Amino acid sequence: MPPDPLPSGAAEAAAIDVVVCDDHDVVWVGLLGAARVTRGRPVRLRGHATDAAHLVALVEQQPPDVVVLDLALGDGSDPGDTVTRLIGAGCRVLVYSVLDSPRLIRRALAAGAHGLSRKSEPVQQTLDKVRQVAEGQILVSPEILSMIDGDADFVRARLSDREREVLVLYVSGVEIAQIAAQLFVTENSAREYLRRIRAKYTEAERPASTKVDLLRRAIEDGIVPPIEPF
Repeated sequence: MPPDPLPSGAAEAAAIDVVVCDDHDVVWVGLLGAARVTRGRPVRLRGHATDAAHLVALVEQQPPDVVVLDLALGDGSDPGDTVTRLIGAGCRVLVYSVLDSPRLIRRALAAGAHGLSRKSEPVQQTLDKVRQVAEGQILVSPEILSMIDGDADFVRARLSDREREVLVLYVSGVEIAQIAAQLFVTENSAREYLRRIRAKYTEAERPASTKVDLLRRAIEDGIVPPIEPF
């Protein structure tokens, strides 16, 4: 569906280019209608996807400034993986959802999502958040952080101090031999620490078979800070 023209007098060059991914057409229609009459920096909705695969293909062809992403799509895609792909393509991401799943929120934020907006908010407020995200702001309210912290289903891996040291070095790109040298242990011991770390995450039902997975777990647990997108 081609986007409607910008409001009269709006400068094309100043418009924020936006792609929406939601499997309910009413969301696209509502945002499209509001963007035509909103005041402030113009928002141009130029694309609509209903699943993660279509979204990634659309974005890779021509990255928008901001992607408005439904947290729980019907295709069952992992929002963390989708956000990672979008940021890698050069987009900023505003998660748009009922926000009733702390686990999915945590996944999206750990992957670097720049903000969250409730579907229950007035649509003009969502467009204001699109503008803020486009300008480089990070929008995560204390309410959202409190909900994540209160998630009873989230199980942290109980890592020892030494295991945390190994994890930080490993996900930072330090090789096994260098980890062993820095911590004054053998290389076999360093590998054993990594094996234990992975086993503990698996036991917590948060498997981490790759280095990228371990980085995500470390971010989720607050062991390393989220990666700032370039």
